[in-house]
Order: sequence, then structure tokens, then C-alpha cells
Amino acid sequence: MNRRLLALLMLFSLALAAHPGQFMVLSFRGAEPPTGLIERYRPAGVILFPSNLADDPVGTVRELRRRYPELLVLIDQEGGPFFSYRAPGVPRFPAAMALAAANDPELTRAVGRAIGQEVAYLGANVDLAPVLDVNVNPRNPIIGLRSFGADPEAVIRHGLAFARGLEEAGVLWTAKHFPGHGDTHTDSHTGLPIVDKPRAEIERVELAPFRAAVRAGVPVIMTAHILYPALDPDAPATLSRKILTGLLREEMGYDGLIVTDDMGMRAISGRWGAGEAAVRAVLAGADLVLVGRGGGTAEAVYAALEEALASGRITPQRAAASERRLQAARSRLRPPAPEPDWKALEALNLKAARAGVTWLSGELPVPGAGTLVIAPRVRATWGAEPSLAELAPKYLPGAHYQVVGEAPSGNDIATAVERAKKFDRVVLGTYHWLGRLPEEQVWLYEALVNTGKPVYVVALGNPDDYTYLDPAPAGYLVTYGYRAAQVRAALEALSGSFVPGGRLPVPVGPFPIGSGIGR
Repeated sequence: MNRRLLALLMLFSLALAAHPGQFMVLSFRGAEPPTGLIERYRPAGVILFPSNLADDPVGTVRELRRRYPELLVLIDQEGGPFFSYRAPGVPRFPAAMALAAANDPELTRAVGRAIGQEVAYLGANVDLAPVLDVNVNPRNPIIGLRSFGADPEAVIRHGLAFARGLEEAGVLWTAKHFPGHGDTHTDSHTGLPIVDKPRAEIERVELAPFRAAVRAGVPVIMTAHILYPALDPDAPATLSRKILTGLLREEMGYDGLIVTDDMGMRAISGRWGAGEAAVRAVLAGADLVLVGRGGGTAEAVYAALEEALASGRITPQRAAASERRLQAARSRLRPPAPEPDWKALEALNLKAARAGVTWLSGELPVPGAGTLVIAPRVRATWGAEPSLAELAPKYLPGAHYQVVGEAPSGNDIATAVERAKKFDRVVLGTYHWLGRLPEEQVWLYEALVNTGKPVYVVALGNPDDYTYLDPAPAGYLVTYGYRAAQVRAALEALSGSFVPGGRLPVPVGPFPIGSGIGR
């Protein structure tokens, strides 16, 4: 048989083998294994959200793995606010920024391994972490605490340490969001962000962690729905052949899986429609398109991919290249892991929470007697975690407390002011992790300062809260998160149980990267 005929036969077999589902990662509704969805679309993978893990999460996911052993099961288990597996007793580790503040890559690696153990026990096999975005915009509307900071070298150091931990737990890791989401002013869930900066700066800042990840053998890279005019003035990264094939594949030498961010996000679906966008993403170089908005969008994506394969718009060679990379990833999948030692993981969680606490100004300890602790209750992102205020009397004996809303009401503020007048000092917890500090929290702070009592502030999320506080607080402490372990660590630091040793991973007002009073 001559070579030309053999090549034609191979192309014919590839054309028959290619199918739309090989490019798809689907979400599903409810907490039952989505067998109908999988039989209908034959996707490469599924993604888990908290709503899928409400009843018997381990049973649901392991049943999926039993029925479909080659299925990629993806999950967002980053730490901090992004924890899809939230079962009772499962530790919720600090966010990336808290780990960077601790500045101990071995601790970061241990946390990555622990999160990997959670994921592997659940039965998922791909963690969409770590975030390798360099958060140079402190008011970034989507990254914030998810980043290891504003220094590319720190992001590399801690991001790869976290990744090694996931690898040690037997979980495939993901570098996201390529080519970088840390300098955006628009949330790609609602619009198309544009990062208009010189190529040299993009190379130095945004691309550096991803180049390091490629050198480290990253198995999965997730794209960002962002327009980078210096890289491609015509298409966002997810749809850009110049970026995904020219830059990532050819220049950087990456040959692992490329998965898109959710194709239902408005940055993409609002301009091209999910189906056409999925085809364009595959033509740009993506292997998998993430479909996270339910059956209607899945049907549109499937139909568009099916037509593109039938017409030859997506060639057999192109489909075969993605199938080869998919099979390479599948060859690395491990079966679900044994149940972790939850007590050991919780001890590590508290250790990490304490290590990240950053003390920037004021005197410690703060006595409990004569102290009023005021803090918001935050449920939407962090779940039913205890308020800093409610736990204060346990760690600051003699302290009194008041819980307010995340956007304190006029009644909250008036009550706080009247109560503050009866105390020697106030400890105020502030909270936001994305965008801007709610103006109602600023009003509360200003009203408390006007009582003449010293106001100490504990930033329970983004350290950038300091820039909203005028005049400066009597003392300022940062936890980088509102998880139970971080609340406890903050109160222990205030009480003098330990000296906080965290260092800022981002600049905050007058404090440069690396600032911190403690040891």
C-alpha cells in the first residue's frame, strides 16, 4: 500500500472517530450522576459545582468514575472563596494570597497536597487550580485573594509549590487563566476585559508564571476571556489562534490540554454565541470547551461542533491532535483515594491561617476588657462561617461584640456608635474580596472614628481595605479570608497568643510588598 493511500485511510478513520463530545466539558444539574447527559453528548469531562455535591458528594462522584472511568471530573478547589467540595468536616483552606503572605513554599505545597487529598477522596481527578494570575490591580473584579500576589516571582514560587502538592495527591493541576487575568477592570462573567499594555510588560508580568508552568510540565492550562491587543488585537485569548497556537503551543512549547473558561460567560457568549465561540476556540487551539450554563447551551455547542466536524471546518487532523492530548491526560488519571486524616488536615489549615496573618500597624496585644468587637456576617461567598465578632469573647475575655450586615444598615451604624461610646476601644472587622470595599462599611468606620475611640481594623478579605480608611486606623491586621480558621487566627493574634509573621504579597497604600511588623 503506497503512503498516499495509507494517509488517506488514516484521515478517513480519524474523521469517523471524531465526535463533538470529545471537545466538551459539561456542567449538570442536581446531585445525581448525570448519566443521561453523558450518554447523550459523550463529553470528555464534567465539572462539579457545589449544587452537585449537596447530598452524598463522595457517592455521586465515585459512581460517575465507576460508570465512566475515562471521564475527566473537574472541580474548582482553590482555597479561600473557591471551594466546591464543602461537606461538613472538610477543611476550607486559606486562599492563595494568604499562603503567599506566609511566604513558606513548603507550607504552600502541603496545603496543595491536602486540597489534592480532598479532591482525590471525593473522586474528582482535575483541580482547576492554582491561579497563576499576577494581581497587579488591587481592585480586580474577579481575581483578588485567588492570586498569590503582585510579584511574578512569588506567584511562580507558590503556584508551582501548590501544583507539586496536587501532583503528590494524584490530581491533575491546572494553570489559569492564560495569558493572565490579574490586571483587569472588568469581570469576564459580565463583559470582555481588555488589558492594553506593551508586549514587554506582558512578558515580564503576566506570562512569566505560565512559562514556568510549561517548564514544570503542567498538564492543563485554562484560557482567559480577555482581549490583549499587544498579543492579538482582533480576538480574546480563548478565541485567538495567535495566542493559543502561536504563543502557547509553538513559542512556549506547550503540548498539554488547553481548556477554555466557561463559554457561557458574557465576555464570549454575549458577542459570538456559545456554539460559534466553541468552534472558534477549537480552531484557535483549545482542546476542551467548558460549558457551564445547562442543557440549552450544551445543545448549541454540540450542534455547532458537529456541523464544523461534518463540514471539515474542524479538520480530522485538528480533532486527532486534541484526542491525542486527551488520551495522554487520561493515562495519568488515578482511582479515587482513601479518606484523608481530617484532623491532620484541619491542624494544617489552622497552621496556614496563622502563618498568613499580617500585622501592619498598631500595638498588640489588644485587651479584651473595655473592647467592643464589630464585624459583618458574610454568607454568600464563605458559607455560614462564624463572625469575628461572635467568637471574640472566647479569645478576648471581657470583650463585647456586635454583628452587622455586610452592607451595614443605618440602624447597625447608629447602634455601633452608641455602644462604642461606652468602651475604651473598638476592633472592627471589614470584608471584601473583590472590587471595592462596600461604602456602608466605610461609613461605619468613619462613624466609629468620630466617637474619638481608637479603632483597630481586621481586614477579613482583601488587604486593600486600608486604602478606604481615612484617617488611618489605630491598628491594622490582615487575614486574607473569612474562614473559621482565619477568624480564630486573627483573634489569637489580637490576644497575643502568637506574633503574626505574615508579609504583604501586594502593595497596600503606604505599605510595599513584604511589609509586616511581626517576626
